[in-house]
Amino acid sequence: MSVSFRLATTADQPRIVEIYNQAIATKGSTADLALTTVAQRQPWFAEFSADHFPLWVIENDGQVVGYVGLEPYSDRVAYAQTAEIALYLASEAQGHHLGGQAIQWAENAGKQLGLHAIISRIFGHNQASRHLFEKHGYEHWGHLPAIADMQGFSADLEVYGKHF
Repeated sequence: MSVSFRLATTADQPRIVEIYNQAIATKGSTADLALTTVAQRQPWFAEFSADHFPLWVIENDGQVVGYVGLEPYSDRVAYAQTAEIALYLASEAQGHHLGGQAIQWAENAGKQLGLHAIISRIFGHNQASRHLFEKHGYEHWGHLPAIADMQGFSADLEVYGKHF
């Protein structure tokens, strides 16, 4: 298994959206409930910049199997050194320790970019993601009970964070 990270390009957008749509279908890691398109995700893609809030694809043996990005936490200037991590793996790539590698990659890059903190918002029922972030030193910073109507159940939102 040969894992690598590189900055995402426009050509990667269809695969990124495909992976995101897999996550939407599971109701485990995003509050979006309807499948999306590359065109609908353009404002999201536009938030990323290589010099402060990058988006990378995760390649395994030359195939894009996931993505990780550091998104602006807020547009307010006092939060400029805080990022929210976006980490999604294709269903076939889950359970192969790629998530931990992606977290480490994003943290190392975040430090180089002058970030001071990364947060992750995770559904309470997503035990795998919660465990992954806890394993990598993220602390539980907040609990928002029954905040998401997932069309069939209410989901809690847990906030995890890490300073560096």
